[in-house]
Amino acid sequence: MANTPVTNMRIDPELKDEASQVLEALGLNLTTAVTMFLKEVVREQGLPLAMRLNSDGKD
Repeated sequence: MANTPVTNMRIDPELKDEASQVLEALGLNLTTAVTMFLKEVVREQGLPLAMRLNSDGKD
């Protein structure tokens, strides 16, 4: 991708490390995973995951 802009995000360091470990085990890095997520947002025209309140009171 020519002329790809750099995007900065503020992410909790512990969350970033934990997610990076999972992604590494899947053969991905954080940049690739975020790109995949954003492509799904465009394809779905919304969030590509269920957003709902728990009715059982669990977090």
